[in-house]
Amino acid sequence: MATTFHPFPRLPYELRARIWDLAAHPRHVRIRITNDSEANTFASPMPPPAIMHACRESRQCAPYQKAFFSTLPGESMARYVWVNFKEDMICLTDYQYERLKHKDEIQRLRITIPKGRDGRNWSDAFPHFRRESLGKFPLLREVHVAMQEHVLSWGADFGGPSYGKCPSENVRFLDLHSGLLLTGPQLEMAWFWSYSHGGLVQDMDGFDDELQFVVDNIEGLDFNLSNFAEMEE
Repeated sequence: MATTFHPFPRLPYELRARIWDLAAHPRHVRIRITNDSEANTFASPMPPPAIMHACRESRQCAPYQKAFFSTLPGESMARYVWVNFKEDMICLTDYQYERLKHKDEIQRLRITIPKGRDGRNWSDAFPHFRRESLGKFPLLREVHVAMQEHVLSWGADFGGPSYGKCPSENVRFLDLHSGLLLTGPQLEMAWFWSYSHGGLVQDMDGFDDELQFVVDNIEGLDFNLSNFAEMEE
């Protein structure tokens, strides 16, 4: 199979520019924040996007910009990270979102909840975080909350009116151990069944309502409710 399209340079510029733009796939850009007595520094293990190495035209057309500038002691040149704020998800390796730059440009954000006592304290402060801290991101449209432990307990914290500008249906909760990514209603339901019912249906008279809740709130399920009606008969 050919991997090179030799007539590409002869295509109209507008078409080539569109192709370069589509070649910029969404990425998870991990950002680590450290601070010293003078300023915050930002670092990322992410290599530059491949499209930035293709040619001069690709660099001109690619939807990336230099961001998170940092100058380390003893260095004269500032370091930076290539970011496409429209598509890339900015992933904090911790929860230091207050010191994050580019709040007015970030559209997709992932924060990591610490383990242990700090994580439990953070859970208590979650309503404030949703309302006040996320409100500082005016273009925010997607939020992921990554956790290393006690994932189900966060189902009790999902509800509420505000995730800043981000719609609640675009909020996800990530279990870093299993890779399971849940919507808020999915996590809320899992928490409710685990801690209130032990995963068992307590009242068969309300089974239809519980089943309908599952169908309405869990994406990807294709239950035929008529089959359950036939089973009851």
